[in-house]
Amino acid sequence: MSSTIGITKTVFAAFVCMLFAVSGCKPGAVGDDDDDDVAVNSSIHARIEVDTVSPRIGSISERRNLNATTEFLLNDIVRSPIAGYIGKVYVTAGESVQQGDLLFSIQGKEASAIAADSILPSKGTIKVKATEAGIVKEIYRQQGDYMQDGDQFCILADNSTLIFILDVPFEIHRYIEPGRIYPITLPDGEIVKGIITRQTPQMDKTVQMERYLLKPLSSLNLPEGLIASVNITTNIHSNTSILPKTSVLSNENQTQFWVMKVLNDSTAVRTDITKGLETKDSIEIIKPAFTKKDRILVSGNYGVPDTIKIKILKK
Repeated sequence: MSSTIGITKTVFAAFVCMLFAVSGCKPGAVGDDDDDDVAVNSSIHARIEVDTVSPRIGSISERRNLNATTEFLLNDIVRSPIAGYIGKVYVTAGESVQQGDLLFSIQGKEASAIAADSILPSKGTIKVKATEAGIVKEIYRQQGDYMQDGDQFCILADNSTLIFILDVPFEIHRYIEPGRIYPITLPDGEIVKGIITRQTPQMDKTVQMERYLLKPLSSLNLPEGLIASVNITTNIHSNTSILPKTSVLSNENQTQFWVMKVLNDSTAVRTDITKGLETKDSIEIIKPAFTKKDRILVSGNYGVPDTIKIKILKK
């Protein structure tokens, strides 16, 4: 009898141990599930820090950058008045001269021969002076050269006739307005102003470029052949919605465009758009019709799903 009771107590004790072991594992398992739920919930409620911008209602224009090359309209060819040898050259290429400045001296052939056999100074030397102010553009002869009567010695460019030759593709020539003032950007970044005076009758047949004369409004000391740039407005839209380029997203083929629009202080959704004109840093939004009260993500908007939880950074 006592033996039977002992066996029963042993079985009961083993059962109790098993029960405690199972119950001891269960709270731990429940705890792990709770941790997973917390992680999932925290992921769902995670917010992306973003900056926002409101559309600007205004004007946006499309521009074409065209080349404009400096040129002197008037060039004075200085010629030899007699046949003879050049005695001395007083100027160099690129030098500015005033009216009456010495350019060169020339000595007739006979006078040169007499001077070679005599210790007396020759009286057959002629000094040629500039008839007007200008810039020595080119010099064709040097000291000691022989020149025939009427041969070219140099070319003087009239600096007051400096203009820019503006090359304009024929398809946009209707946007060029004679009498209108345009900004001219020089290669060093300096901006000067010029006015369209007229169109030249010549046209480059190979590239279909028309040429216009763009006269600077101020006196410039520039070399001939300098290439500057002129921005020509070819299209303009007024009273339209404009956003920064950084706010507009697209697919890989750039066939679809959208922005992330703020619904409330904690949610932003994808909104498909139709683009209009573009500049270096702005885009016109044709559809939908945004207002100044709308808020669009300008940062934190790349590579996100169609709907996101956001935290707007305060500035």
